[in-house]
Amino acid sequence: MGLADWLTRKKPLPLWVVKQVDETLLHVCGKGSVAVVGTIGKTLHRLRKGEFHGPVRMGGNDAVINSAQFAALIPQEDFLLHSDTDATWRGSHWQIAWVPQRCWMHDGRLVSQSLDFQGQPRLISVEDTSEIRAKAESPRIKSDFIPIEPLGHSSPQWHLVDKDNDPYQS
Repeated sequence: MGLADWLTRKKPLPLWVVKQVDETLLHVCGKGSVAVVGTIGKTLHRLRKGEFHGPVRMGGNDAVINSAQFAALIPQEDFLLHSDTDATWRGSHWQIAWVPQRCWMHDGRLVSQSLDFQGQPRLISVEDTSEIRAKAESPRIKSDFIPIEPLGHSSPQWHLVDKDNDPYQS
């Protein structure tokens, strides 16, 4: 990188990364950033319209994740975080559920669970396992099961083959 490139380089655009948007709840992964593509104005326009495609650098650990994994990438100036539990975005008040790192790449639905954090109630996002649980708890369909008897069992259908007289053994 030459000196001119270094001086004119574009800084990453800071934003809030949202994994899922529910009716009144945002599942927020945390802060992140994206590289400016073209001008800052064009990149902001794409972010606000939900049309940004590209890598997202997650804050804190510098993981780089494809933007397709997230429901919304909100420019920092458009998101007002009031506390750990609520924020304002697009003129609406939202509850916040924090998404742990293990769920950032989860493709399914997330649900929120209440957690006591330093004496304060806080919502965290977890994978929705209700479909798996319902399937596991549903009554099983009766199927015909024919057990295979172990070798050496004295069932009338099974008999031991004398290895010394076996014509197929050489």
